[in-house]
Amino acid sequence: MITRLATRADIPALTTLTMAVDLSQRDWAGPVPVPSAEECALEWELRFARKDADVRLAEEHGALLGVVAWAAATVLRGGRELVPGLTHVSAVFVDPPHWRRGIARGLLAEAEDAMRAAGYERSQLWTLAGSPAEHLYTALGWRPDGRREPYPPMGLETVAYAKDL
Repeated sequence: MITRLATRADIPALTTLTMAVDLSQRDWAGPVPVPSAEECALEWELRFARKDADVRLAEEHGALLGVVAWAAATVLRGGRELVPGLTHVSAVFVDPPHWRRGIARGLLAEAEDAMRAAGYERSQLWTLAGSPAEHLYTALGWRPDGRREPYPPMGLETVAYAKDL
C-alpha cells in the first residue's frame, strides 16, 4: 500500500469511494438517503479549495482504498474566518471491503503529522452519531466535545470530536 497527495484529477475516484462509504451506513443506520454523485463531487471540489487543504490517498495496485482530508478550520461551515491553530478533518473514508486493515489509522496518523508540521495545535472532525467510526476515533485519542448537529442529506445526527495535536 502507498499513500500520496490527491489532486482534483482524483475527484471521480473519490466520488465513487464516498458513495460506497455512504451506502455502507445503511448496514447500521437502516435505509437512509445518500447524497448523489454530483453532490459528492461538489463536496470534493470544496475540500480542495479550502485554506491549507490536504487530501491524502491510500492505494494498492492502482486501486483507491481510502482517503483523509483536512484543512484550516473556519468559524462557520463554508466561512472564511479561520480559527487560529485549529484544523478540520472533513473526510476519513475507507472502501468497505478494506475496513479493519489499519488504513484509516495510518491515514489519520499521516494527516496529524502534517497538521503538526504546519503549526496546528488541535483538530476537529464530525462523524455520524452511532457509527462504527466513533470507536476508531476514540481509540486514536479523539474525544467528543459535546457538539451535535443534524446531517440533513442522510437524516442522521453528527457528533463532533476533537484532539490536541
